[in-house]
Amino acid sequence: MPKTARGLNYLATDLRPPWRTSGLPVVFHHGIGTNLGVWSEWVPIVAARHPVVRFDTRGFGQSPVPPAGHRWTFDEMIDDLLEVAATTGAEKVHVMGESIGGTIALAAALKAPERFASVAVSNASHRGPGITNIQGWRQTFESQGNTAWNAEMMANRFFAGAADPAALRWFAEVQEASDRHAVLALAALLAGADLSDALRDFRVPLSITLPDSSPFITPSHGAEMRALVPNSRLRIVPHAKHGLPFSHARSEAEHLVAFLAEIES
Repeated sequence: MPKTARGLNYLATDLRPPWRTSGLPVVFHHGIGTNLGVWSEWVPIVAARHPVVRFDTRGFGQSPVPPAGHRWTFDEMIDDLLEVAATTGAEKVHVMGESIGGTIALAAALKAPERFASVAVSNASHRGPGITNIQGWRQTFESQGNTAWNAEMMANRFFAGAADPAALRWFAEVQEASDRHAVLALAALLAGADLSDALRDFRVPLSITLPDSSPFITPSHGAEMRALVPNSRLRIVPHAKHGLPFSHARSEAEHLVAFLAEIES
């Protein structure tokens, strides 16, 4: 797979028929503990209408894993997203971010609104205060290791039978292999974030999707974002946990395509 100048691993896919030339690129930004493969079932649906670029977030997949003492910042993560967006060659892109990937997408659109046609976030929040169940991750890692943390996360992400068993096994294997320093550093970065005031000046169309049963982010976070950003819409998905973009991939991809069609019409 190609790499950006900063070493980020990315994959571009365009499944549009030769007679379809419309559709701005969509950049997909995943969250903690997975890689660009988390979007696999979105690709056939979205890439049939838009060029798609997925990338491994810094610290995960085949992108660089910073050393334990690395100072993680939102500026660095925003620059990563902007660099991946630049690989499309388009002046503007849509961005779809899940979990902290959604928070980074919001921050990037605040910093460089001219680069984004729209932002869509799933199971993401604009602020760290109020996000629950991440405070004990360090203790779990240190006392029980990656396997125990992964087991907790799988229960927090998925109801029993939420997805194909083979897909869930893949997710668990990828998540358990996560670099604990990257996981904890990004969790700390997220916990300290608060974009509330800045979102009052958010100028990019925003779609907010939240599961009704995430142990981390409650629907009230989405209601706050909806109230802060005039040009936004909020949708709550019933009987879904924090793994919503994976467990409901195909239906969520269809919702995204409909949102993008509205924005581009």
